[in-house]
Amino acid sequence: MTFSRCFSLFAPLLVIILLTNPALSEARDSQDLIDEVCRQMEDYGFCNRVFHENMESPEIDHVGLTAIAMEQTITNATSTHEYISDLLRRTTEKSLRNVLVACENAFGIVESSFGAAMQSFHRKEYDDMLKLEQVAPRAQASCETSFTAPPSPPNPLLERNREMRILITMAIVSGKEILKF
Repeated sequence: MTFSRCFSLFAPLLVIILLTNPALSEARDSQDLIDEVCRQMEDYGFCNRVFHENMESPEIDHVGLTAIAMEQTITNATSTHEYISDLLRRTTEKSLRNVLVACENAFGIVESSFGAAMQSFHRKEYDDMLKLEQVAPRAQASCETSFTAPPSPPNPLLERNREMRILITMAIVSGKEILKF
């Protein structure tokens, strides 16, 4: 009888605590967190795939998602920067060369801003991390828009730019989620 009486006294308190604390009442699994970020992207499937292919365990939080997004952004920016350098070595067409130089500079900015942001991330200075990441969308967009100005050469970076745009956004969105908690 004592247990049931004690339980009946504390059960309402437990219910109140669970209802007023979203972290306890809404235990969210990794896929919920991934969905929260990826539903804000232009390509949910790409975002979801990047997270799942790079998760080291089935359980992950916003800090882990941010780490994945930042690492993939740096990897993609570095790879694209090298690809652009290779294209520049092989290209003689002046209009394409001019655009590629602009893109080489843009991806260099993305690399350096995310490299600095990663240092802030490791120090758990998330506000600073987000400030450093904020220059990347404009830099990446400048590469994309360079291909639209006359004379408009064919864009060999179309898919790379699209993926970079998504990765940058994934990093910023998941990073902002860290600050909510």
